[in-house]
Amino acid sequence: MEACGIIGHAGAVTPGIDSLVSPSANGGDLRNTAFIGGPLENDSSLALGFFDIADTAVERWNAGHRNDAILIPIIYNYWHGIELALKEGIREAAACLRGDGVADLYVQADEVDRWMSATHSIEQLVNRLTRLLGQLQLGPGQQLPAETEDVLGKLHVLDHHGQAFRYSSVWTGSRGGRVLERVRPGEQRFDSMAVAEALRDAGTMVLYSVPGVLDDYSAYQAEMRYAASQ
Repeated sequence: MEACGIIGHAGAVTPGIDSLVSPSANGGDLRNTAFIGGPLENDSSLALGFFDIADTAVERWNAGHRNDAILIPIIYNYWHGIELALKEGIREAAACLRGDGVADLYVQADEVDRWMSATHSIEQLVNRLTRLLGQLQLGPGQQLPAETEDVLGKLHVLDHHGQAFRYSSVWTGSRGGRVLERVRPGEQRFDSMAVAEALRDAGTMVLYSVPGVLDDYSAYQAEMRYAASQ
């Protein structure tokens, strides 16, 4: 796979996170030292982190700490993890197409990053990934399963723009006629564990199965290049 960048949406690169605390607040306990950034941090690793946070919260719920206020944050963590996993899959699929000699603009690294930085739409991301996987002609069973696409499609319906699980109210309407509306104006009831399982399964498929297929394809490309060079 080609080296890949990180997709962002606004703002400059962040300063050191340790700037949040004063030097005197640092206890020096090495067990509390965390490592972030560097070449190993990408959208896939962050997606895994968002899924892990959601799973931990689900485990807390199952252990009896049933605070309804954590359910929307749980869904948001799965949702954002899925967004990042889809973007990483798109980036890797585009790299494989470039390896096959495809020179179209929509698979060029800079254009892929530019396009992804402008969207939070699960539907758009799924459509783009499906298109790229189809163009690679990976064979039967190498696309997203129908049940995964079904969950991701329903997730998009619930949140078109990546805001419904981040806020209780959002602005709607066109400029000059925008109004602030509650995202969930009426009480809803749902099986929290069934929803979490559906999102976890869909996220796992995107995060692990898609890169696994693309890694195999990338290895095949490398073997073909090596054979051609002999």
